[in-house]
Amino acid sequence: MKVSIVTWEYHPVMVGGLAVHCKGLSEALVRAGNEVDVITVGYDLPEYEEINGVNVYRVKPISHNNFLTWAMFMANSLEKKIGSLGVENYDVIHCHDWMTSFVGSNIKHTTKKPYVQSIHSTERGRCGGINSEDSRAINDAEWWGSYEANQLIAVSHSIKDEMCFGFNTPWEKVNVIYNGVNPWEFDINGEDIEKYNFRRNIGVTDNENMILYVGRLVYQKGVEHLIRGFQKFLIGHPNSKLIIAGEGHMQGHLEHLAWVLGCGDRVIFLGFKNGNFLKKLYKYADACVIPSVYEPFGIVALESMAAGTPVVASDVGGLSEIINHEYNGVKVYPRDADSIAWGLDRVISDWGFREWIIKNAKHDAYTKYSWDAIANQTIQVYKRAIEMMKQ
Repeated sequence: MKVSIVTWEYHPVMVGGLAVHCKGLSEALVRAGNEVDVITVGYDLPEYEEINGVNVYRVKPISHNNFLTWAMFMANSLEKKIGSLGVENYDVIHCHDWMTSFVGSNIKHTTKKPYVQSIHSTERGRCGGINSEDSRAINDAEWWGSYEANQLIAVSHSIKDEMCFGFNTPWEKVNVIYNGVNPWEFDINGEDIEKYNFRRNIGVTDNENMILYVGRLVYQKGVEHLIRGFQKFLIGHPNSKLIIAGEGHMQGHLEHLAWVLGCGDRVIFLGFKNGNFLKKLYKYADACVIPSVYEPFGIVALESMAAGTPVVASDVGGLSEIINHEYNGVKVYPRDADSIAWGLDRVISDWGFREWIIKNAKHDAYTKYSWDAIANQTIQVYKRAIEMMKQ
């Protein structure tokens, strides 16, 4: 099968989890014997590269100060690129998120090619409602994609609910396929001296607990509640550091909050990290916290589970579905500093419990959430979309 994956973000361009998802899925589809072309954006990158068997084609849309206008220019550029590559050669067009929905819709109507749309989050969920004209336009684009696609993929049952109740999407049209992970990439070995040197280089001494957060510094990720919870956790565990690996518009506010709460010297902001450095962060941390107030899925949870680091996660969205409380992680109440502090204490203080959830989490990462398993599920959706276009 020849597949066109259409996404506005693909490694090494990484804004959020979408790039990680598209890379993992594309490479797994290739391993399963399919031919995959990724059509994406990349201003300062080669127009074409083959990466791990995946053909990556990049466009350079016209720049514009208005985000929605730029998104339309981008969609037009992506559609033209697919046309120049020979859209008739593809068995299915698989688009990701609202910015590519018009690409899939136009190609479906002009060429009769099957169109699959993946929904990774919704505007209503991200923003807590439709509160502006821009949000309304994005919400409309999401609805259009859900209406036009032959088949839909939601990354969690939580997102499926948002689609079916928010867009009146037929229940049977939405396939829930979770995000995945290549567990062997994060389940790395490390000598004690390497762990000691790595932690020391980022400001964590050998006798300190290293609490990790990975993700964007935006409201829906709940980092403010994590810092408040960490301050309470310090009362019982003063030899601890909170490592924040990410960037976003809330960083200044979060840094100020840490100092106001009296734990500024215990919180370290590293900025955005990926690659081997990120894998070592996971491996050498004592706990990974995902304090989101809105989370469609949470790839960070899978990466931490694969690395063998206990997960403390908000009981929201997709996190509620993949974290089995006190089996492969610990769930805490969202927006609740006391609950976060309790969850951290639970995985730091009880080493027998800690080893129990690490073992179970690794097993789940390897058996339930490998990208190869996710790719096989996705191929079945492609086949259904192809059959629908034949009818």
